Amino acid sequence: MIKRLLLLTPFLLLAACAGRRPEVRLTSEPSIERALDILGSVPQGRPLVKFLYKNPVRFEYSNTAGLCAKYAFKSNEILLPPAFRGSDRVLALAIARAAFIYRLRAETGLEEIISEEEELAALYQARVALEINLANADFSGEAKSAAGIKNDFCAYVLESSRYAMAQARKEVLTPDTDCQRPLETLENQRVWLEKTRQAINDENFYQLMYDRDLQRVKKGSMPYNEAMRNDAVLRGLPTYDVYRYQRTFYDRQSDLFSNFEKAYSRELKLDAAWRGEHQGAIDAAREEFSDCGLPE
Repeated sequence: MIKRLLLLTPFLLLAACAGRRPEVRLTSEPSIERALDILGSVPQGRPLVKFLYKNPVRFEYSNTAGLCAKYAFKSNEILLPPAFRGSDRVLALAIARAAFIYRLRAETGLEEIISEEEELAALYQARVALEINLANADFSGEAKSAAGIKNDFCAYVLESSRYAMAQARKEVLTPDTDCQRPLETLENQRVWLEKTRQAINDENFYQLMYDRDLQRVKKGSMPYNEAMRNDAVLRGLPTYDVYRYQRTFYDRQSDLFSNFEKAYSRELKLDAAWRGEHQGAIDAAREEFSDCGLPE
């Protein structure tokens, strides 16, 4: 019996290796790997990192201006500011915020990042910061450029979740071509969608769709030739197919907005519960960051 097992051992090892999935790599950058390890070491970050390995996206450094994460969903990449590489913990927070939005987008199905996603991500980033015991010293040296992350954290611990959300909203609604802003809000998206419903059997539908793509071109999230191609394809559809497309598009977008509203409400409840359970950590952070100047 023992001899038979010894003979079978090499074949069992080969079978095990053959059935093993290849290792998932989320980045080629050692500093980003370290930051991911930090994120995965705390309760708030662990489920998110697990999600990333099940639904991989590449994290790399951006070669363009802007102290913000940039989302290249067509190439399945999230690009981070190189200036953040000076602090693994600050970098972990940048990844946390971007990865949270990536997961929320995957769960709700929204095609375009909206202000409300950034608001929720700001709360999540602050919770992660508290769990990794963020300190003032983490923003020294090169990490001084991450003042935005520090301000968002201060808004959460020195004021409230609502205040932190308001500051995040103000930030992403401010024009910034380097960061593909201003973003849309859910309310604006709903108003625009209602216009598409009213434009059924109306030439305005083509213009509404084209204008939306042009806004994306202006923000740098869509190339101009893609906007032109989308317009040509839509205008080239037979009348009956255009009508069917309008109805399908409206119904699908309405469902996506409803899904997001449910997720938004759920995340606010989760944050309120977490704050209630971690008041001690918030109080300690208030002392550490007592000299933080909050934006008006």
